[in-house]
This record gives sequence, structure tokens and C-alpha cells, in this order.
Amino acid sequence: MEDLILYRLFFILTMNSLERVKAAIHFKKPDRAPVIDLIGGDAIMLPLIPSQKWRPGWLEGEEGLFPHIGRGYKWNRPDWAKNIPEYEGESWRTIPHEEIDEWGCIWNLSGREDNMGHPGRPALKDWADFDEHFEKYNPDPNDASRFKIIRAIQNTVKEEKYNLVLMDFGPFEVASKTIGFSQYLMDHRRHPQEVKKILKHITSYQVKMMEFITKNDINPHGFLIYEDLGEQNNPYLNPKVFKKFYEPVYKTLIDKAHELACEYHIHSCGKIDKLLPAFIEWGLDGIEFDSPRMSGYPNLAPYRGKIMMWGCINIQSVYPNGTKEEVQREVWHMVRNLGTKDGGFGAYFYPQPKDIRAPNRNIIAFRRGLKKYSVYSEIPSHWWDHPVPEVWKDNEVPPLPPVTI
Repeated sequence: MEDLILYRLFFILTMNSLERVKAAIHFKKPDRAPVIDLIGGDAIMLPLIPSQKWRPGWLEGEEGLFPHIGRGYKWNRPDWAKNIPEYEGESWRTIPHEEIDEWGCIWNLSGREDNMGHPGRPALKDWADFDEHFEKYNPDPNDASRFKIIRAIQNTVKEEKYNLVLMDFGPFEVASKTIGFSQYLMDHRRHPQEVKKILKHITSYQVKMMEFITKNDINPHGFLIYEDLGEQNNPYLNPKVFKKFYEPVYKTLIDKAHELACEYHIHSCGKIDKLLPAFIEWGLDGIEFDSPRMSGYPNLAPYRGKIMMWGCINIQSVYPNGTKEEVQREVWHMVRNLGTKDGGFGAYFYPQPKDIRAPNRNIIAFRRGLKKYSVYSEIPSHWWDHPVPEVWKDNEVPPLPPVTI
């Protein structure tokens, strides 16, 4: 309890939360690194939910497909899902099954409770069926029932926070789940016009959704999409191909956010440092890394000061496996290697720590590390010039710079 009280007091410095996030994004000297955390962070994460008009499992061909949504969703069940003991309540979640989302994408669930599942069989097997598919699966961007949780959250928060609307998956993710991941990547060469067509369709939806959100008293300050654009060693697409296909996508979304007086942020897993020059050119405000060491601090160094980098303690190594002392030290290395003395770094707490088996001691250590090493006025000036390692090993956390020169 004492740690939680101190953590909350940590947020009371010279700026309010909204000012702090804005200052960090625009390199305007925040008092400390801002934090995205479900417990008292500087940004409120505002999730959109599926439309209340959505009826998963009802259309022809959807027999056996459960709704892809978290617990608590009140599902109007079709006949095939009624009066079956193993489906009663939410017990169907505990058995292997398939789910469907609003875009018609299929998900495989193992029955474990600690994961969101994985994309399954392709929903659109033939580009010739494009119009038929999106006639059936065409979410309405102008549906205020999606704001139910957002309004409930905002009604409980009285402080001035950075309102970050979670737009869920971005165009790359939706398209690849619809077509099937491997097929989608190959179709950039085999069916380039069809790839551009599906990306334009999804982008148009998200533009309309952003416009609708700003007209409905949500007061967003930023939008965040989830786009995993790389694997362990490289982006899925080379930078030249990526820029050719995705400039009309992301620049449209970023420009629309700016037109609405908001910032635009993208989460991405994978080694994507080679894509950052394009994102910076297109005006992206923030990139969020769950595992910043996948891209690598040396490879991200050229982009310090050019784009806001949100980072979690590396979820593949240090966060789940490090000692609490290593986790605290890693906070400094993120502050130093992802941001600048004028800002540009923000801490991101992975919202499902059980999924990555991050122990509670390391979550606490992350918060303690932020109190020690992310208040700019308390960072020794010579730390910013102290040499950083040229080679980083994922399971090792270098020592801190010396306290005195």
C-alpha cells in the first residue's frame, strides 16, 4: 500500500498529466517521463467496444463461431449455442473453440484464460469475394454504442489526463487477419491492387471513426492503433515496399488526427526500426514498443528526438526474467536510449502482465525505477553523455553511470 501511495504522489510534480504527455511528445521539457498505466497513469486508455447491433454467430456460415470479445459481453445467442451444457454462461471460453470479430476474422482459442487467441483460417479466401465479404462484415463507424466503456471511464476520472482512444487493430492487422497472414504478404506482389483496395477500405473506416469520436464529447487527445509490423529480426515488408503500399494508409490517418487537433500513436511488436524513417516523414507522433530491445537501442538511437517512443521493460527478457534491481536499472536505459533530456520517452505498463509471466515484484520495480530515474531535474547532467554499450544482450542490464564524474 505504501508503494502505491508513493506511486500516486509521484504523479504530482509541476505539470498536470495532460501537459506532461504533450510536453514529452513535442520535446518541450516535461518534468518527468509520462506513464501509460491502468493504475493512475498520465493517460487514460479509452477502449472502443463492438457495436451493440453486432450479432456474432447468427449469419449463415457462422455456426460454431463464438464472439471475439472479453468477458462480460452480453451475447444474444443463436440457436446453435443454446441448451448445450459446455456452452452455459461463459464456460465455452474454457474449451478449444473458434471466435469471430466484427470484420469477420476468425480466431483460434485454446481454452486457456490467459491469452486473446491467435488468428485462424482466412475469412476472405478469394479476392473475387471481396464485395460479398465486406457487405456482410462492414462495421458502422458512426455508432455511439461503441462508447459505453469510454463514457464509464471518463465519468470516474476527475483529473485532467491525456485521453488516448484505443482504435484496436490498424489496417495492416485487419487486412492480414482477413486474408490470412502469409497469403496477405505474398499478395503485395501477386495482387497489389487488391491489397491497396482492402487497405483503402479499412483506412476509410478508421478516418470516419475518428471524426465521429470527436463529435461525441469524448474529447480525445490522441489515437492509438495496434499494428505488429515485424518479426524478431526484421519488418515483415522491406522499407521500399512498405512505403509504397502504406504511405496512403498511415499518412491519411496521421493527417486526420492532426486535423482533429490530436496526436497519432502506433503500437508495434517486432524489429521495425527500419520503418521509422517513413513514419517520421509521415508525421507519426508516437511509437510504442512492448519490447524495445527487439529493435535494439543502437538501432533506435538515430531517431531519438525525432519521434516520441513509449516503452515497456522488455517483455521478452528483462520484465519476466530479470531481478527487481535489473528492472529498475533498465528504466534509466529506456529514458536514456529512447528519449532525450528534453523529453520524447514515455513508460508503458503492459496491461496483461500475467500473459507474459511478469512477476509482481518486477511491476513494482518498474514503478520504483520511474521514481528514481525519470524525473528530469534529478538526473545527473553527465549521465546523458555517459557512453552507452555498443552491444546489448537481452538477458543483461548494464550498470548505471557513476553518480559523480
